Amino acid sequence: MGRRIALECIVNAKAARLYDLSAVAAQQAPVLVRKLLEKRVAEGRSSRVDAHRAMAMLSISSTLPECVAAADLIIEAVPENVELKRAVFAEIDKYCSDQTLLISNTSSIPASWIADVITRPGKFLNANFGTPDHLKVEIMGHPGTDTETFESAVDFIKDIGLVPIVIRGESVGYALNRIWRMVKKEVLSQIELGHVTAEDVDRGWMLDWGTGIGPCGLMDEVGLDVVRDIEMVYFRASGNVSDRPPSFLIRMIESGKLGVKSSAGFYNYPNPSYKSPGWLRGGIDIERSCGEEGARVGKEI
Repeated sequence: MGRRIALECIVNAKAARLYDLSAVAAQQAPVLVRKLLEKRVAEGRSSRVDAHRAMAMLSISSTLPECVAAADLIIEAVPENVELKRAVFAEIDKYCSDQTLLISNTSSIPASWIADVITRPGKFLNANFGTPDHLKVEIMGHPGTDTETFESAVDFIKDIGLVPIVIRGESVGYALNRIWRMVKKEVLSQIELGHVTAEDVDRGWMLDWGTGIGPCGLMDEVGLDVVRDIEMVYFRASGNVSDRPPSFLIRMIESGKLGVKSSAGFYNYPNPSYKSPGWLRGGIDIERSCGEEGARVGKEI
């Protein structure tokens, strides 16, 4: 996600510095950002000259102090874990300027759960970026966020060519993400109960809504471990067992099925079946589902 955000900055003439605790991840970042740029060039969304200029605006820092010391805006994009995010911001707070705008890129964790580790909580808020194909960014402050800070964040999102979706008040999971979360929760529940397969959920969704991907395919793109972590945020907030991630999802993760990033999740990658010709109109075993008489009627139809 850090690479995705950096991409939007540099293609819109804003210099970006990346830092990762893993030196390997930091070294790979420019290569992966370049791949995202090449995809835009191939799609005609950018020229090679513009891509070259954009890459010149990207740099990698070897230490956190070096990365944040002179930054106007800092966006954290570590995994969806409250304790980890608090630790990261406590460290950032030691080195950044008093005027620096601080943003936590999180899918569900409210800024108020983190703000007390920051000496200038008025400069802190949430933003929820999506994948490189998503234009919207949900922006949400906490009760102590300064109005000026919020307005600056909205302007920044516009400046990098994205669409700010303003959340009024503070809510676990923002607003649109909560709506998606209810879809995701019910999909996982129906699969856990054995009422439907992941493929048929996606097939029905794609037929109904005319999308190129269904809820399970989207969860694979997000990362099933990230989906689990987000569900745990809701569970910790509510204490309701119905908010706990389902057992089959935990088993998938424990077996190494994390989605696209591990080449296996609900689908196998890099060529998931839902992208195959004819998959969308794939049938079912009528005899098994309807019995012999139902199968006979089905075949006659």
